[in-house]
Amino acid sequence: MATTPIILQLLKFYTEKIRSPQVDYSEFADYVNRYAQHHIDESPELIPYTGAGTSTLQAELENFAAEKQIAIVNQGQGKKTLYVLAYFIDRFTESYTNLSKNFSTSFPSINDIPHNVPTDILSKQNASDLLYKLMENQEYDSRTLYAVLFGNNVPALLLPSTVSVSTLIDISLKKLQDFLRKGESHEYFLKKLTNSNPGKELAIKNFFKQFVAKPEEALDSLRHSADTFYYWSQMFYFIKQDYNKVKDFTTEDVNVLQSIGVIEVAAAYYKAKAGERQQKEVAFKQLEEMMHMPPYYFTMEQVSKMKDNHGQYLLGKYSEKDLKIHLESLTSETIGSNLPEVLIFRTEDGTGYFIFKEKVMPLIVRLCNDARVVISESLTKDWYNSLSKFETLPEMKEQQAFENCLERELRVIAPILYGILHSSFLPVLAFDDQTPGKITLYRDDMLIPYSELLLLNRQEIYSDAKIKLPFWHSIPILSWIMSFIVKKSKARRDKDAKKTSSQKMIQEEKENADKKKQELDSKDLGDPQKNRKRVVRQQASEVEQVLVPANSTLNRELDSYLHEWNDRLGQKSHDNLTEDVNTLIRDYTRKILRTFKSENFTIERVDSLAQSLVDSPALMKVKNHPALKHYIELYMTKLLKNLP
Repeated sequence: MATTPIILQLLKFYTEKIRSPQVDYSEFADYVNRYAQHHIDESPELIPYTGAGTSTLQAELENFAAEKQIAIVNQGQGKKTLYVLAYFIDRFTESYTNLSKNFSTSFPSINDIPHNVPTDILSKQNASDLLYKLMENQEYDSRTLYAVLFGNNVPALLLPSTVSVSTLIDISLKKLQDFLRKGESHEYFLKKLTNSNPGKELAIKNFFKQFVAKPEEALDSLRHSADTFYYWSQMFYFIKQDYNKVKDFTTEDVNVLQSIGVIEVAAAYYKAKAGERQQKEVAFKQLEEMMHMPPYYFTMEQVSKMKDNHGQYLLGKYSEKDLKIHLESLTSETIGSNLPEVLIFRTEDGTGYFIFKEKVMPLIVRLCNDARVVISESLTKDWYNSLSKFETLPEMKEQQAFENCLERELRVIAPILYGILHSSFLPVLAFDDQTPGKITLYRDDMLIPYSELLLLNRQEIYSDAKIKLPFWHSIPILSWIMSFIVKKSKARRDKDAKKTSSQKMIQEEKENADKKKQELDSKDLGDPQKNRKRVVRQQASEVEQVLVPANSTLNRELDSYLHEWNDRLGQKSHDNLTEDVNTLIRDYTRKILRTFKSENFTIERVDSLAQSLVDSPALMKVKNHPALKHYIELYMTKLLKNLP
């Protein structure tokens, strides 16, 4: 049966009327009956309590007893007594109001509950459990009276759910402050703290002075730093140690011990929170360090999966909500008219990326270098194929068509670069760029042509394509005759025109790689040793899908990161360093291949192996370790993917 709030209200009103928490059941039943008859017109829900509604009232009171709102005691001979919790809650709430004005009075104690009242009506909980919960999140109501248990024969403290835990802490601090201000206690405990911490006399004196003068500020300092927690715990230990020698506690002694019990929990709570906050700050610092590493741009999913130096996920040291708040602050907080520390750009498919603003310009340079090589090769090859079939493309002859062609190629080959170039922040960033050898990206408030950005010349590409043609292409009559033989049908030309040169080249590279893999796999069937290699190649292909973007290839990514970490001047020095590092990776991969199980080659395992190799003494002189690590991951994947 559901309880009716009006009955609980009548119980509370009745106890106030008789000024006692003790209510005779029969008298209350008669009172409810008379009240219901008098107010039945305005409150029809009182009908069940009129006349012979005693059974309804009894059932409802039993429900209230189960909810610990009242206690029902059988006195014998059919007589029952009700003890109403709301009366005690109101009484002790008033006590805390008086305590806030005059902290020298005693805390409400479990001894203040009459002996004939069942203590089951109270919510008994250990101080550490209850106060931790209330400090984390307290909900105020008038339905619970907590009995805060301390142990060691210290009487339980009563705390109504209408009183905030901060009020309890403030009163406890004032009681301890008053205790330690007294001359004898002040000198005695200051001396004990000083003697137990030789060499820290000044720090102890400052701590003790702050606590005695302004204990709220002392506790507030603990909220931000756990440095003084050791002094707090020592001070509490010495006070309790002295009280352990006392057999009979006075009221003041009980108040001091109860106050220590409360403040001990509060101090431990704030220490734990300070530790969590410090751990969170360290984790966010590690996160920012990871975001400063290649490839410099990250999706929200990639950011949430970042790991620390020990291979543990950073998400866990902070929550998803904390991460979103932190990223929001990095992407929104500005100083003056400057851009935020972290910027967001989107690719054409709507994917958002985070990037630190100081990494934008270097990334543009790197991506432009990568794209220039790929686009130049793909256009040269595509134009050669077209010219060999006696086809002339508009971009071969017209500069604007060439610019449009470069834009199409860039969208496919470098969507990240294309997204950054068309981001809203780039004009401001390019204008404010103060890096040495800065790149001019805008002219007359417009992005410079793609041919200038990529340093590609239409005539040079056209000449490179023509120079590869057979000699008879330069003989007019012969070339005219051959054009009728080798020309494609118009439908085939239209179909091929839908793909950019870069798309064709990437597709060809992947088809060749897949074909080679299939040939290797077909040779390994039936041989256990070769079958193990087949499994390794399969897993290496899966790792490749994670490491290599969909619009790129393994070789392209290797070349890109090679240019980042290998900054040796001179072709010979550059090649020697590359070969030394590649040899080291090959030897290392060959060594670990003998010991680890084939099914263990996962992206996490590759990351761990690459990190171990990067940290080795042989590679300590390489400056750009993040780029080198990515290179090792890719090169190791390539080696295992192409196992003979």
